[in-house]
Amino acid sequence: NNSPHAYITDLHFYKVFFKRINDSSTWEEAVDYCRNKNSHLISISSEMEQNTIATLVNTTKSSSVWLGLRQSRVFGFWFWTDEMPLSYQNWTSGSPPQISFSNHCAVISKDNNFLWASVSCLEKHPFICRSPLISN
Repeated sequence: NNSPHAYITDLHFYKVFFKRINDSSTWEEAVDYCRNKNSHLISISSEMEQNTIATLVNTTKSSSVWLGLRQSRVFGFWFWTDEMPLSYQNWTSGSPPQISFSNHCAVISKDNNFLWASVSCLEKHPFICRSPLISN
């Protein structure tokens, strides 16, 4: 069953709509899918969001799920696709991996206590889109 599942939760006083996609995709495919749905791959800016996302990831069959986080191929810094500041981090290594001139993106790893890991953007993983709920 590949139908998306929706979750609604309160994060930072605004409602966020989550769609979990079990189809495995490359990072770029996942980004494109979310953008086409007027949403973004998940970003995490606090421990509270980290715990909420971990709960969602725990409902997937996969050991890793894409984050909307990638490394700049030119400058080496990590950035969220939704332009959130990289204020909260939860890397397996304790700090952002520094791999120069690479094609690396981030996953949240269920097998590693929901820490973040750097992997090739060409790997295939399921993903979660998030978009604010529009209230009429």
